[in-house]
Amino acid sequence: MKTLLVNPRYPPTFWSFASVARMLGKRAVLPPLGLLTLAALLPREWEISLIDLAAGQGSEQDWVRCDLVLITGMHVQKQGILEAIRTGKNHGKKVVVGGPWVFHSPQEALDAGADIVVRGEGENTVPLLLEALQSGRSGVVIEAAAGPDLTSSPTPRYDLLDAGRYMDMAVQFSRGCPFQCEFCDITLMFGRRVRTKSPGQILAELQVLFDLGWRRTVFFVDDNLIGNPPRAKELLRELIPWMEQRKHPFDFYTQASVNLAADDELLGLMVRAGFRQVFLGIETTDIGSLKQAKKFQNAAVDLVGACEKINRAGLEIIAGCIVGFDNEERGADERLIEFALANQIPEMFLTLLQAAPGTDLWKRLEREGRLLNEGLAEGFLSQTALINFVPTRPTAEIVAEFVRVYEELYEPRAYLGRAFGHLLRMAVPPPKRGLFLPSLREIRGVANTIFRHGVLYSSRGVFWKYLFASLRRFPERSVLFLIYCLRGEHYYTYRRTVKAQLQALLASRGKEESLEKVS
Repeated sequence: MKTLLVNPRYPPTFWSFASVARMLGKRAVLPPLGLLTLAALLPREWEISLIDLAAGQGSEQDWVRCDLVLITGMHVQKQGILEAIRTGKNHGKKVVVGGPWVFHSPQEALDAGADIVVRGEGENTVPLLLEALQSGRSGVVIEAAAGPDLTSSPTPRYDLLDAGRYMDMAVQFSRGCPFQCEFCDITLMFGRRVRTKSPGQILAELQVLFDLGWRRTVFFVDDNLIGNPPRAKELLRELIPWMEQRKHPFDFYTQASVNLAADDELLGLMVRAGFRQVFLGIETTDIGSLKQAKKFQNAAVDLVGACEKINRAGLEIIAGCIVGFDNEERGADERLIEFALANQIPEMFLTLLQAAPGTDLWKRLEREGRLLNEGLAEGFLSQTALINFVPTRPTAEIVAEFVRVYEELYEPRAYLGRAFGHLLRMAVPPPKRGLFLPSLREIRGVANTIFRHGVLYSSRGVFWKYLFASLRRFPERSVLFLIYCLRGEHYYTYRRTVKAQLQALLASRGKEESLEKVS
């Protein structure tokens, strides 16, 4: 069967980095790892092609010559998924949709024209899908109850990619999370039992990337890499010599819980294995909100101290935070800005609290009659979507504080100062890498960044001060300061996108207060 795998387009989000990608000659940050894994699960005799609409791929002929269209995507890709369904049906193709968005909204996908909806993980659902296709079933939802054993999961089909289009590559070690955060849908989709691949599987996947010539950053997409600490340590102990033998060809980044700070061995292994950056789910500094959200693992620790320890050990931190928790006191913006400054964290990933269907938060709000009709609106779970329930303080007030955090933190002088301070705190030197030359487009992108920051921007004096100080104080990490400058190109403009879109949404809800009045 001639099969077309489709990754739909994304709207601008915190993670899109479209302007940065263009400067580096890339088209997207990450490839669609779910589709690459799905491709490896399909019958070997099938003719498989992949188009990544988020990376500018795709032509009329791709849709014409296939028999079957398989689409996946996240909440933020909803409109792109619906467009892909319509395109597939307009070409007379059988269309199958899976992934996080359709997990929550299967009927909406069927109403849009999808023939089959798949809920669940591919290792268990692909056999059921093949049976449905063989029997000619349509208008059905397929799902498998139990989470699969990942030790049988195949190596993703990285060979289907045009790797030059992407800034980073991706691998996955585990699925599931042991915690019970009220707002999170990860445990709903993957369960609380953390299942992992074997270290050998991960090394084999990395070897494929190495053999393809990849010598850049790799994202471990796990929702919590250390959800099963013994298995994570087992992986890291085997990853360290593998990386050393190949002169550290990759930089890794991932997501983890703050209890990482309590495990010195795990923290040290991550740094030695080549992890450079970690996304931490901080959520809020308000202990009451943490407890109500069942984020007990955060409520029990000193978050500032934990971040300081992780940073000093040699890891950069992206702090994930949420505004709009129930009974949140006014001034959440000030508290989050203070937290960023206390830890010199350059990148603060902020969202407004939004309830995903099926989560404990959704069920509680539903019982309380507080869910709003727009439900999973455009941009759901991104920074440009409003709270989808009635909060305990005025929505306009919450949005104004949210916008102020973006405006304050991503002002160039403030951002560059935190970037320098964050790198300065690192007490452990990074692993020594071999000589891996950047492309001409990448060199030009960095040169363009230096020109923008050093000549065009009014913050140029601060830029030169920190650049020369980084060369003097931490020369082995000075290139990371330039990487922060490059990433800043995205944040400086995205903060304006956040404000404009949220203000428009507030107006469409009929709110009388504008952001300016509240401010």
